[in-house]
Amino acid sequence: MSGKNTEVKSCVVSLKELVCGNKINGSGIFDKAFSLNIPYYQRPYAWGIEQVKILLKDISEQIDKNQKYLLGSLILRTENIENTEKKFNIVDGQQRLTTLALILRVLCENNQEKCTECKICKNNQGKYKECKIGNFLGKVNYSHNESKYHIKENYEYIKAYFESYKNNKKDKFLNFLLENIEFICVLAPSVDDAFLFFDSANSKGKGLKSYDLIKAFHLHSLEKNQGSMLGYYARKFENLAKNERKITILFDELLAPARAWLKHKNIRVDKIKTEQIYEEFCKEFFSDKFLYSKEDLGVLSSFANGVDFFEYLFKYNEFFDKLSNNALYQELDEIYYTGFIYNKYIYAIAVMIYFSKFPNGNSDYFLALLARAAFSLRVYGLSISRATQNNYALEFLEKVYFVSFEEELEQNLLDFIAIKNEEERKSTQELDGGRDDYVKIVEKYYQGKDALYKNIPSHYVKNKK
Repeated sequence: MSGKNTEVKSCVVSLKELVCGNKINGSGIFDKAFSLNIPYYQRPYAWGIEQVKILLKDISEQIDKNQKYLLGSLILRTENIENTEKKFNIVDGQQRLTTLALILRVLCENNQEKCTECKICKNNQGKYKECKIGNFLGKVNYSHNESKYHIKENYEYIKAYFESYKNNKKDKFLNFLLENIEFICVLAPSVDDAFLFFDSANSKGKGLKSYDLIKAFHLHSLEKNQGSMLGYYARKFENLAKNERKITILFDELLAPARAWLKHKNIRVDKIKTEQIYEEFCKEFFSDKFLYSKEDLGVLSSFANGVDFFEYLFKYNEFFDKLSNNALYQELDEIYYTGFIYNKYIYAIAVMIYFSKFPNGNSDYFLALLARAAFSLRVYGLSISRATQNNYALEFLEKVYFVSFEEELEQNLLDFIAIKNEEERKSTQELDGGRDDYVKIVEKYYQGKDALYKNIPSHYVKNKK
């Protein structure tokens, strides 16, 4: 991170200076007039009334101390440079700045004369223009419905909060905001540089997850190469990300581990770090040794641009949804034992690989066959840890991925089941705990005259005496 175009700069900046938008001499960042923007890839404005209460309380407690109040860090990225103004994307700090903008608006609404005549709104010719204080971030486009909801809700709360304040007390609060609130402001000239600062930059905010960073990277790629598609993919991703648990499972428990295991990386899911997940989906095609392949590699596909990544993600999300609607999976999904969940993730990966390779295949049969093979570990293993999951996945998933025909896959799975049946037979572990629930499902699908898949070998089970 050296050189004119790559240097990361930082300075201390007051809220007044941010609101003013004029150059700050000597800062190394704000060397000309500037404005702030919230990019497409940012998550919605998500602060609720509880976070607003905390911020207002913190500020109120600081006012009487009459000293500077450092409100965390801001990370900005240069969007573009025009003739007269710089524009900065708010990479980190949206929640705090949007909330402060709402507070400023409320304080200015009942004090138009003071806010209109304040020096901060004076242009270079000495004439007064639109009040920047009350309109701080007023030109930012909040496209998410969630953002609009929280902005309206928080605005009404802040308005009610200040109703009991007399004008002199409001003036004191406003002056403190502008003169005493400060930020450590970091200018990162690239998205990659900005990500290096994410973990330490949040103050009472929500830290970004691996999928936030991945989304930002590929939206940035779209912004440079296929800008017309930016809004479409940003909105579609946000709709998916509304279910935070699901998208976290997709990245952290399914796709990232699957890619690692199929590359024979001996890695436990709980040991995969955020930056490793990020690099798996964002860094691979930047390697000098990497030759982008147009061949469909399924779950191991690489991404030449943002569109490739988003289409990949949405495709595997559809596969996950399709699996979730399967009757057998729904019954398995009701079993909540921890080790069983680890097994279930292996099964989900295998099924998504199957859907990708054989979109018109005999899915009912193969989902049952895959389940039988994937859950062998549940019967003869006394306990299933992350390490056990890792070892089993390394052994099992390649038998699903490295095939060309359904007949080959079927034989692979039947051979695998035969080996596991022998291990079950030799095991000294008797049936207990969460395995009881699983065996009841097995009997329904694989055993007895009414079983749906009698041709699939069942488990060798040792019941307690």
